[in-house]
Amino acid sequence: MSVSKAFDWYVNNPKELRKYAGKHVAIVDNEIVDICDSAKEVYENAKMKYPNKSPLLTYIPKGETLIL
Repeated sequence: MSVSKAFDWYVNNPKELRKYAGKHVAIVDNEIVDICDSAKEVYENAKMKYPNKSPLLTYIPKGETLIL
């Protein structure tokens, strides 16, 4: 399932994700496919780009806190 690949990428790339602090991010397989201010918008955009995949959605917090 692609969510596992996306989660592995998410866990192993914290430096890449830090630049999106304060944003919602959609990850499919091993790539960020959309970044938005709204979770709904990031999900809708990811599903338009990859209708047959399940994107991993996450919010990248500002500062040093990372909640998994």
